[in-house]
Amino acid sequence: MKVKTRYFGEIEVGENEIILFPWGIPGFEHLKRFLLLEEKAFFWLQSVDEEAVVFAVCDPFIYFPGYEVEIPSVECDVLGLSKESDVVILAIMNFKSPREIGVNLLAPIVINCKLKMGKQIILEDTKYELCHLLTLEKTATG
Repeated sequence: MKVKTRYFGEIEVGENEIILFPWGIPGFEHLKRFLLLEEKAFFWLQSVDEEAVVFAVCDPFIYFPGYEVEIPSVECDVLGLSKESDVVILAIMNFKSPREIGVNLLAPIVINCKLKMGKQIILEDTKYELCHLLTLEKTATG
């Protein structure tokens, strides 16, 4: 099937690449189908049904060493999670400037990559907040 994307134009994807968010994403509950597209060190969670809706996401474990996520058992049940190897955890980013990015560590996106089903969950009893600053340092060549 062909999907119009905000940053990649129209792309061809297989039905098996679509991740179902049965509950939507907070604020976008009406959108249930997304694609995970990779570009360099980050990813884009692109709505299949609305081209303009796309979330910049990252692997929080890479940029925040020591980040820990305890998925409540009720969330594991609704997502059909039984093995840690089936889980992908991503964090939504908010670009404040070209070099400063806010990362939501309080409410990660949890995806069962085996079932292609995801949900944004809010962590309980945590030290994390909605916006943790990720500063991209200038490299020696940049």
